[in-house]
Amino acid sequence: MSSTIVLNIEKYNDFLRCVTNLKEICNDIDIRNGIVRQRSNDKTSVFEMDLTSIIEQSTFAISDLKKKLELLKTFSGQEVTISIEEGENGHFVFSDQYTSLKFLLPAAQFIDNKYMNESEVSSIFSLSDDDLILDHNITKMITDRIRIVTQTFNTAAIQVNFTGENASITAATQAKDQFAKFVENITTNVILDNCSANLSTIPFGLDHDENVTFKMYKVVEQPITLNKFTTMLGDVNIAIFTRSSLIQDE
Repeated sequence: MSSTIVLNIEKYNDFLRCVTNLKEICNDIDIRNGIVRQRSNDKTSVFEMDLTSIIEQSTFAISDLKKKLELLKTFSGQEVTISIEEGENGHFVFSDQYTSLKFLLPAAQFIDNKYMNESEVSSIFSLSDDDLILDHNITKMITDRIRIVTQTFNTAAIQVNFTGENASITAATQAKDQFAKFVENITTNVILDNCSANLSTIPFGLDHDENVTFKMYKVVEQPITLNKFTTMLGDVNIAIFTRSSLIQDE
């Protein structure tokens, strides 16, 4: 089965931005029918991106993503055609009016970050409004600050701190000699006293255009939260799912 799609300059730029979001945290990108749904290398996060507004129902996988992305960036600023040939000797080609790049489709067993079915994600992250702890919109200004501060602090986690019916989002260096408070007075749906949850900084390091909606859910009878972050990049819906442990403060 073969397919061809032509991306104008704007759509190709958005495609590059979406793929760039994964280059440091995924070895590969596995696109099925225009959807990316896969785990990060460290297994802490699941990413979901709906690329159908850019590449329609295209299916292809890019292995060794970080290196190939540098090649794909050479087409930036041009109208780009993507041609895909599935099946035996499957391959895909990126081309503009000057150059073409051809890649063999990797065998499924050699893809590190494999596509996940929606039902598989739902079974891992069973989210119910009855278990909702908090629902908060985080502005792009704040997510940018979280990204810069945590990079400077050299930390891979931020903290959600609970006091009664309020929560705050903070970060600290490992030596505890530098601190940052990003958001406070977040109203929670349940009372959680003197405890905190460590969140991966991955959802806050993504390139995006809209606010990030952050929802946190309690796992029944377990000191665990399920976290969902949603935002937009251009016309692309992005969702990130993570888990955290609730830790009682000393």
